[in-house]
Amino acid sequence: MGENKTESKEIMELVARSEGLIQWIDSKINGLEIPSDDRTRLAAGCHDMAMEHHKSIVLLVSNSLYGSAFSLVRLIYETYVRGVWLYRCANDREVEKFKREKINKSFGDLLSEIKKVNGYESGTLSQVKESSWDMMNSFTHSGFAQIVRRITESSIEPNYDEEEIRKCLYFSSVIGLLSSLESSLMAKNKAVALNILEKSKEFSNENP
Repeated sequence: MGENKTESKEIMELVARSEGLIQWIDSKINGLEIPSDDRTRLAAGCHDMAMEHHKSIVLLVSNSLYGSAFSLVRLIYETYVRGVWLYRCANDREVEKFKREKINKSFGDLLSEIKKVNGYESGTLSQVKESSWDMMNSFTHSGFAQIVRRITESSIEPNYDEEEIRKCLYFSSVIGLLSSLESSLMAKNKAVALNILEKSKEFSNENP
């Protein structure tokens, strides 16, 4: 059995950039006030949870705990999608059913409904599921894709490709930004929303 490897200089730089982004997001959304209705509070709770997952992924990668970081990729994606669906798609009856853990729609159903919402017509969220769902499941549920990345020719130890680690950090940062944007829109704070949109463009340009 081996030990976790120390990150390369590139990974350490990516972690530092992600940590800086987290601090920036917190500085923008801390103190935002949202309406007190159940729909908004539940959706905001989802986005707050997604932003916590973002922080956790970065923290885990910074400590070379790559498997645990990868296992959160599906969770951060699902949590963001549920937040969007609750706020923008669910009817009042469905909000009540969500409170009782009685939503009987598949995750694909949620994505299909979101795709009908103004601003989400491109179907990017659905494309993520189509291209990466099986891999996400394997990482979350310790399937082959997860476990094979802990096997080398001479030992059992984390053996994750640096490009995959980069993508994990990038994806989690994108979701963190999107959840902070949704939070600012629920708070009806246009100034913060515009700031986050500009930051998102800047982030994308820095991480092609």
